[in-house]
Amino acid sequence: MDKQIQQLITATAAEAPGVLLGINAPFQQLHFQGAAGKYCREDNAELKPDHAFRIASMSKTFTGLLCAQLLEQSQISLQTPAVELLPANIAARVPVAEGHHREEITLELLLHHRAGFNDFALSEEWFQVLASDPGKFRAPEEIAEWALDNAKLVGAPGEIYHYSDTGYVLLGLLLEQVTGTSYAQLCRKNIFDPLGMDQTYLEGHEPARGDLSHCYINMNGDYIDALQINGSCDWAAGGHVSTLQDLDRFLRATFAGKLTVQPETLDIFLKGKLAKEGYHYAMGIGRKVIHGKTLWGHLGHWGSFMYYCPEERLSLSGTLNHDGAQHNLFLEQLLQIVFPNGPAPSVRP
Repeated sequence: MDKQIQQLITATAAEAPGVLLGINAPFQQLHFQGAAGKYCREDNAELKPDHAFRIASMSKTFTGLLCAQLLEQSQISLQTPAVELLPANIAARVPVAEGHHREEITLELLLHHRAGFNDFALSEEWFQVLASDPGKFRAPEEIAEWALDNAKLVGAPGEIYHYSDTGYVLLGLLLEQVTGTSYAQLCRKNIFDPLGMDQTYLEGHEPARGDLSHCYINMNGDYIDALQINGSCDWAAGGHVSTLQDLDRFLRATFAGKLTVQPETLDIFLKGKLAKEGYHYAMGIGRKVIHGKTLWGHLGHWGSFMYYCPEERLSLSGTLNHDGAQHNLFLEQLLQIVFPNGPAPSVRP
């Protein structure tokens, strides 16, 4: 099976700058970490399994879990209006649909992408801002102010699901305001250090740890190196760098309840709503079914992914290291190798 998986990632790397994949499936006695393609296309360096990569929006899972921990400690409530916990200068900028009030935007709506905001990070206007000075460090408050001042509302609070980095940047500021601790330190103290995730860090806010592989912008097959963009630009919505080993630790620990105290906290963390057909979104983590397997996790803009399948105790993570990645197709092909007898779920103790 290892040989088949290596063949898959090698074939996939022919269509992408590089592929990293880690998969841990104990019932199949499968423990694989592999790489194919390039660490950096410009100098032709080879990608290796221990190279780090930008996880992008997978940071939202860390942010959601930090919120779940504060819920458990009764420091916040999902029904609290976000503006009550945000810095005053940020709260004053929060837009809202006509006929509604800012106080209607609760923490739960931010976490579930139902606050009514567009996704500033994928807007053409934000792309132009980044392109004007790609190497510039951008402070969280600067990002939030720009996102709110340039917000294009897509609905009233609670009306629709619309994926938005705006809400998760606000959640990062809210976490700092409530705890008096920086977002970077909250992640390190509450998640990374307890799990020994020593290669994971918040880009632009912490020193680099290990070799960061290059990710790319796919412009009709012409790959532009995205590492020229300062990694601070998405912060609590998508600013972390990690590795296959660290993400495997995170996934397995989270679903084993090692990052929360009460079992019901994990239930709340995973309790979401239908976002779109076949996909539920909870507190920075989504649920979908591929090849008959229920996968909990998240994707990232630069081709990254991490998922856990409770029924199989299976964890997988990796990256295709470009923004045009076909995640679901890759995952379908991978699971077909691991479970060749068809998509019917296995029965496990």
